[in-house]
Amino acid sequence: MRFESTSSSSAAHEAYKKGRRIEGRASDIMQAARDLFETKGVAGTTVKDIAAEAGITRELFYYYFSSKNDVVAAVLDDYVADIVESVAVWNETRRFGAMSEALRDCMATLRRTLYDANGPRPMIAVLEELGVRDSFDVRAVRETAEFLCKNVAEEYGRYHDVRIDLLFEMFCVMLFGLVGLLKIDPQISDEKLMRVVEQTLRLDMEPPIERPSLK
Repeated sequence: MRFESTSSSSAAHEAYKKGRRIEGRASDIMQAARDLFETKGVAGTTVKDIAAEAGITRELFYYYFSSKNDVVAAVLDDYVADIVESVAVWNETRRFGAMSEALRDCMATLRRTLYDANGPRPMIAVLEELGVRDSFDVRAVRETAEFLCKNVAEEYGRYHDVRIDLLFEMFCVMLFGLVGLLKIDPQISDEKLMRVVEQTLRLDMEPPIERPSLK
């Protein structure tokens, strides 16, 4: 099946665009739908199923979501939010100046985003059933690259020479390349992935030195 997005944005999607996850009952319904999509498939899940899983009536489902497609769109938003949030957590917990450690933790975060102990994460099967894997990858890479430019590269530039132009574009090349490598060889070592990032972004792995602002 192929997912066809609704023409009007739901309240859930408007919340996502403002940079926050949906909350309350709408979030409960979305999570119920997400759980069912990942276990039964999207085609095998009905609005009645979602309502039952969320412990609500169908009428209340339609109060929050105009259709099944609407809740599918909310689940896709949630998948993207998961990915960007995982990068944000990595950024907040990395030790300043420990470049190799931070890079290794970043590769572990990437791997966890795509795989769990059983292989590809259930999210992947949902995206492929909907026929949106490619478009989702584009969206996830774009939003992750934007986050990295705003929250990681700016700090890096205060302590290291930035050796590349077109930083956003290079982040996109790097992210697509890493995802592609993991598709080709899921067993590729983190050391090789780290080396790819280091070479692509021309990272300075030496201890940081305070530098004048790039602004």
